Amino acid sequence: MTCKNCSHILYEHHLFCNQCGGKVVRKRITVKTLLTDFFTNVFGWDNKFFVTTRMLLLKPHILFEEYIGGARKKYMKPMAMLVLCAAFSLFCFNFFADDYIALNINTNAKTGEIMAGMMKDKLGDDFDVETFKKEQLAFIAKSTSFTLKYFNLLVVFMLPLYAFIAFLTYRKPYNYGEHLVVNCYIQSFTFLFTSLVFVLSVFTNPGLYALSMLFVIFYYTYAYGKLYKLSFAGAILKLLIFCGILVAGALLLGVFGFLFGVLIRILNS
Repeated sequence: MTCKNCSHILYEHHLFCNQCGGKVVRKRITVKTLLTDFFTNVFGWDNKFFVTTRMLLLKPHILFEEYIGGARKKYMKPMAMLVLCAAFSLFCFNFFADDYIALNINTNAKTGEIMAGMMKDKLGDDFDVETFKKEQLAFIAKSTSFTLKYFNLLVVFMLPLYAFIAFLTYRKPYNYGEHLVVNCYIQSFTFLFTSLVFVLSVFTNPGLYALSMLFVIFYYTYAYGKLYKLSFAGAILKLLIFCGILVAGALLLGVFGFLFGVLIRILNS
């Protein structure tokens, strides 16, 4: 008997090929086997996606250590995990975008009325309350729509930068590539969590999704804290350093952008 995948010689009792690792299949394909294989591969608890997600939920540091250490077979690859979770997130955010925006506008309508009243008391009867409220609600709708469509994509594009800042913050024993792996897994899990919370917020309160952003900060701090075996105070300190580097980089980029704009204007004048 030979392996159907690589033609390596096999014994009758072999269940897997010891050359390519392929499963030895002795049964013919039926509708039952097709359905069984589908549900086992996609929804099975031993599926790589579910194993990886379960580890990210319960023991993220163990997953990081094992994958970086060489245990690549039992976990979903970080980039594949990130792409899958980002796609799921984009689907959820786009599918429920209109419902969330409508709910968000209704929730903020009362706040807009309060602000309009305060502005009228300050500026007098000449202040157009209705126009102010319409402009506020239009701004909320526009900004919310932009955030839902592009925020997650922006996070994916910024991932190499986040990994670099994490490398500067946490340093050894992990190099930049290994920090990139850790950040891919962390971002994948936060995509899943925030997407589920977002869908739940559509049927409850839009403020619930806003609160999920706090979880993202907590999870990032927790996962890295466990990986580096930091105390609570140490984890908070590293978070502050991370945020400080991020803000300093943003300010520096803003200064360079301003100077570049001034230079262009001078050259064109």
